[in-house]
Amino acid sequence: MNWLKALRLSMIWCPSNSVVSPATIPCPLSPYLLPMSNKTKERILSTALTLFNEKGLSQVPTRAISEHLHISQGHLTYYFHKRTDILNTLFSHYEDQFTILLDTPVENVDKYDFFAWLKALLEINYTFRFLFLDFAQVMRESPVFKQTYLKLRHLRKQKFMEFMNLLSPNGDDFSLVYQQVELILEFGMLYDIMEKPENNLQILAKLESDLRSIFA
Repeated sequence: MNWLKALRLSMIWCPSNSVVSPATIPCPLSPYLLPMSNKTKERILSTALTLFNEKGLSQVPTRAISEHLHISQGHLTYYFHKRTDILNTLFSHYEDQFTILLDTPVENVDKYDFFAWLKALLEINYTFRFLFLDFAQVMRESPVFKQTYLKLRHLRKQKFMEFMNLLSPNGDDFSLVYQQVELILEFGMLYDIMEKPENNLQILAKLESDLRSIFA
């Protein structure tokens, strides 16, 4: 069974509630969430991710993370000297999970595989949504993010075009379609701030519906 087929099964048996808490992975076929363990370093990263997503990067100094974990500031700085170190490590997790999708082979796929791929991209971005909600702040604070994310965006577009050329081999130009997809994938989570929906599932359902409407 290839990776996309496994992902489709995971979507059937483990729907979007897999992203409600980045600290847990209820579905073994969901490879795109930050794992949680009892180790202090992973606890720091998981807590930082939650706080960055909820409050925004600029509102979460390292002291807020240590207080939330009930550990001393010195204990936290033993693992991460400054907030940028936490940010870069979280982005490294994001990059690793994103790369899994970029490496997905597109041979012998159908439109359901394609939508599974899009949904996985959406869930990764939503799990690490602070990267996009605080895009300018992240760009200023992390040169690593600025350099690497531009490369990832380019590779994502290439993979998207591979899918589209296989599924619609008529030589059509999908550039405008991709621009719409990109806007939803990167900045659709602003809905989280503007509309304040009741839960993460509602947000993801809205964004997934927006993605599907592009291809209706």
